[in-house]
Amino acid sequence: MKHISILVYEDAMPTAISTTTALLSSANDAAIVKGFPPPFDIELIGIDLNNVQSSLHMQFTCSKTLSEQFDTDVVIVPPIKAGSEDIRTLLLKNYKLVDWIKEKYKQKAEIISLCTGAYFLAESGLLDHMPATSHWDAMEDLEQRYPLIDFKPDHVVTHSKAIITGGGGFSSLNAVLYFIEKNCGKEISVSLSKYYALDYGRTSQNVFTIFSGQRRHDDNDIHKAQSYIEKEFTTELSVEQIANQVNMSRRNFIRRFKNATSLNPTEYIQRVKVEAAKKALEAGETNIADVTYSIGYNDLKSFRTVFKRITGLTPIDYRNRYKSQELL
Repeated sequence: MKHISILVYEDAMPTAISTTTALLSSANDAAIVKGFPPPFDIELIGIDLNNVQSSLHMQFTCSKTLSEQFDTDVVIVPPIKAGSEDIRTLLLKNYKLVDWIKEKYKQKAEIISLCTGAYFLAESGLLDHMPATSHWDAMEDLEQRYPLIDFKPDHVVTHSKAIITGGGGFSSLNAVLYFIEKNCGKEISVSLSKYYALDYGRTSQNVFTIFSGQRRHDDNDIHKAQSYIEKEFTTELSVEQIANQVNMSRRNFIRRFKNATSLNPTEYIQRVKVEAAKKALEAGETNIADVTYSIGYNDLKSFRTVFKRITGLTPIDYRNRYKSQELL
């Protein structure tokens, strides 16, 4: 039996704590039904208090706190709740978790981060030179703060050595399913995904990404270039044309653009176009050709190729997934 410690702190997303606990408990139930002993001993662990009220007013009763001495096989780190406080403030507020996670890893515990729980692992240094994922909206910030980590923005799950990381929001539960499958077998993992209506086997979270432009930099000329692209993306834009707008050589412009945004100008243009196409498809536009031409593509095949590479779905599949819901 593996002892699992699910960390509970005031700024954690409470739904991640409750659903993870439910999934692991259900794995125990499924094992018992099959005549096996329960594989997991699950405990909630608080930072300083046994009774923790989350920032969303959910109450958790923890078995232990970090100050108590105990062994554990697995540590699960739930995501930080997005809110008005900046991420640095939240990390400092809960920094005891960073040191505790690092210590448990030294003691050979497996570590699983869900969504933005990856910040704690990144801060600890455990993810340096390793693949990792998190919420797509946090990826730009994570990449800037922790350049030694090999972030995989599109991945739903990464696993390297004894560390598993999960993607954004509820897709991070795939990391829990992955862990269950590794310990209980595929049959139990698949049955739980069906019972909880989870998208078993999803490997990419690109379809959920909303591209809002990489604006967390201080290069004003590149900000101007980004604004120009976002205004003129329906026209035939060339890199030389955009470079001229900010009085740079093509080579210097490409270098500075990639340094500031992590994308080259052509990739940025494609992402702006695809984001506009996604919004049109979500709004109910059914004619793919009309969408293609409206965002400045003249070739339907090229548009489909770029759209699928960025989102993981064809335009038709994306439209069908996100069209207005009709209740029967």
